[in-house]
Amino acid sequence: MLVAAHLACADSDVSLPGLTIYGGEKKSVVATGRVATTDGILEFIAVEKPGRDYESLFTLDCRPSALKFALLLIGCETNTPVSIEAEWRDKRVPVEQLLIDRRTKKSPTSLPWVFTGSYFTKSVLDGKEVFMADEEQAFIALWWQPSVLISLKQEFGNPYRGEQQGFEANTKALPPKGTPVKLIFRRRD
Repeated sequence: MLVAAHLACADSDVSLPGLTIYGGEKKSVVATGRVATTDGILEFIAVEKPGRDYESLFTLDCRPSALKFALLLIGCETNTPVSIEAEWRDKRVPVEQLLIDRRTKKSPTSLPWVFTGSYFTKSVLDGKEVFMADEEQAFIALWWQPSVLISLKQEFGNPYRGEQQGFEANTKALPPKGTPVKLIFRRRD
């Protein structure tokens, strides 16, 4: 609880590999990563580096379990609404602007992101306890996936099941593949 006490202080922050937790009045978590893909249909906003980067906008430099810890420290609980922004060079945008809704062919103005928190379960391989988001190597899903840390609360469909379902990358809004980025997470009240 030393970290939580430290974050309660104004203008305090804690750095972990791949992310920084900011305390005080405007609590947030900033995770570092890179642009993974700039076109095509998407299943995720962010995954781990060796994960499914071919269907994700970003790869992040931390583990899902570390991001869960950070989000818990800024007050997120199961079903807490969150906002997500992406930042690179001198630009910061809501992550929604980097998506195209395949039904409307436009970027959504706002999406209902919620902290699902993932869960622990027994591995089918050896019976040991595992954290599912770490097993999935995924942080943010574009449809409801309780095994991932953050999911959409509203149903937009699976892009693999039809041309009018799900999301694709907004090629015109994204920086080049490999560009360093930061994702900024905040609890939305």
